[in-house]
Amino acid sequence: MITFVTDNEKKNSPLEDESPDIGLSQKGQPVEKIIEQAEAENEAQSKSENAQNAEKTENSADSNNNSVTEEKIKDIIEKEFSITEHTAKFHKGNLRNGMFMEYDGSLVILGDVNAGAEVKATGNILILGALKGIAHAGCNGNTDAFVFALSLIPVQLRIGNIITRFPDGDSKVNRKPEYAYVEDGKIYVSPFE
Repeated sequence: MITFVTDNEKKNSPLEDESPDIGLSQKGQPVEKIIEQAEAENEAQSKSENAQNAEKTENSADSNNNSVTEEKIKDIIEKEFSITEHTAKFHKGNLRNGMFMEYDGSLVILGDVNAGAEVKATGNILILGALKGIAHAGCNGNTDAFVFALSLIPVQLRIGNIITRFPDGDSKVNRKPEYAYVEDGKIYVSPFE
């Protein structure tokens, strides 16, 4: 169970020093495709093993096949997904002018990051609100990190060692969710669909 605690409630909360650990992973191949591939490889290996080990009993062959399948699936998932996990810190509330939040992992903010506020994370930054201040994802040089916001209009945006500024007066009404990422050494912003 995840419990969200506001700054005012944090002083009296038994969860004062605890923050939930949540694993995040990057996009990869669908799990179904990975499992199908592992099962196909397993069938081919099973046929060759069955020809070599005709004397073994059916029960020992089944348990061996199951362990081989599990190992193959694990190896393929690790290779195909290139899973990188971070712990995540959840913060409920808006960050106002002069406020600063930093975390070694990913940050999820349930609120706005107003102008004059800054958020910094070694992982990704997800803002379920407006980003109007400064955000620095992958602050340890990780250019695979991204920044997501329901309204992405920051003063300055950094991912890894790459910095960009958004044009002044770019506060369109009815903005859609967007995310920023690094590609070819530049920060790109795309709509989240």
